Amino acid sequence: MWKYADITRDEFEKIKDHVEDIMVAHGAVVQDMDLPYSRKTTTVHRDSNAIVWESHRKVYKYNELYYRIDELCFDEKPYIVAEVGTYDELMKNTMEDADPFPWDLSKEEMENEVSFFLGEKPYPTK
Repeated sequence: MWKYADITRDEFEKIKDHVEDIMVAHGAVVQDMDLPYSRKTTTVHRDSNAIVWESHRKVYKYNELYYRIDELCFDEKPYIVAEVGTYDELMKNTMEDADPFPWDLSKEEMENEVSFFLGEKPYPTK
């Protein structure tokens, strides 16, 4: 069950589409491939409510690595996360998550997040 009042599932999916558009603008290329597994994202909250979503996100290639946009549904709000890995990791569904970021960033902040996970800019140190 979707539990957020500030954004609908459809609106959230459109934000993820926008992140993919930014990736393409940075040179990422959509890969036309069938994966050997079904993509499902499941998040269980502290209150035991689960959000299960079958993802049909595209796979992108940028500088020899593969990327797919996913989500992390934290209690306070949903976050966007890029999965990153090699072709072998993609095929085995063992890609690593980059740092997640909230869905409600400004356009400039969203651009920066894409630059960070694509490796164009280093993540800022805290």
